[in-house]
Amino acid sequence: MKSNNVHNPMVSIIILNWNGQKHIHKCLEHVLNQTYEPLEIIIVDNGSTDGSIKKLKEMYPNLVYIENNKNLGYAVGMNQGISKSKGEFIIPLNQDVCLHKDFIEKCVSRIMQDEKIGAIGGRAYCWIGDELTNLLRKGEGELFFFRKRFQGFAGTKSDKEAFVFAPSGSYPFFRRKMLEDIRETSGYYYDESFETGWEDNDLFFRIQLRGWKCLFYPYATVWHVGSGSVEGKSTLLDKSFDYQRRIFRNRYFTMIKNLPIDTFFWLFPYILVTELLLIPYLLIRSPKSLFALFISWWQVLKSFRSLKEKRHMIKKNTIVPKGHLKKYFIAF
Repeated sequence: MKSNNVHNPMVSIIILNWNGQKHIHKCLEHVLNQTYEPLEIIIVDNGSTDGSIKKLKEMYPNLVYIENNKNLGYAVGMNQGISKSKGEFIIPLNQDVCLHKDFIEKCVSRIMQDEKIGAIGGRAYCWIGDELTNLLRKGEGELFFFRKRFQGFAGTKSDKEAFVFAPSGSYPFFRRKMLEDIRETSGYYYDESFETGWEDNDLFFRIQLRGWKCLFYPYATVWHVGSGSVEGKSTLLDKSFDYQRRIFRNRYFTMIKNLPIDTFFWLFPYILVTELLLIPYLLIRSPKSLFALFISWWQVLKSFRSLKEKRHMIKKNTIVPKGHLKKYFIAF
């Protein structure tokens, strides 16, 4: 049963499609079956070659479509969708995620209770084959914090809502006012220089530095395949050389842009140990990945002037007190 939509704020769902024939139809089916109205659905296609965008347009001609002639990456695609959207709330949605039918209704109801909540993250279960299971997704959703070695961590289960560092990047529920505040104070929503990988973490740091709150809300649930656009290759070392290079590079980009100097020096011993151990680990496990790491260092050096300018703008517009981020970092 649809919720009464007379006074409901519009919610925009932006689905980024790249060769998503295997998953996007089930994803879209669950968006269309939401108990909440009104919804705006925007499909951004990043140069798919599997016929998925043609089939979507035939089946759902009334949706909004943005078609790119090549894969421009996650950040560019989502920025296109956000810029075109009209909703008071926005969900950048991965093509391999199914929302529970009341996901949007529950998120809207909760976020309307606190104007300082800029983002809500829900609980994720496993989507395996054709089955939407009751198995929790390992390391996604839940209580999202950061390890001191500068790595995201969402492995702590909770059945109660709690304020956390960030939502899952695969199905975040955002307040438009928050996104516009981020764009006005840093120049963009997602940083397009990241292409794909860590662009969500970079955004989450800027959200925190602007004083917006993120709530983990376990009553809003989804099912997620995970790495659906890369054939389920979920570990970094299983993925392509180019993807690994971007992940290594973008992790450094995020540090340089967003970490206040006091927080950086507090984390420095943990980060240094991680960097020193990473080289022999990759040398043994995946020499290809070690080369990707070395390439990422060179790209960081080439981008340093731009990163410095972005950091200056972020620092100038930071409004949280000194040490604010430290509470979101947990054990090594």
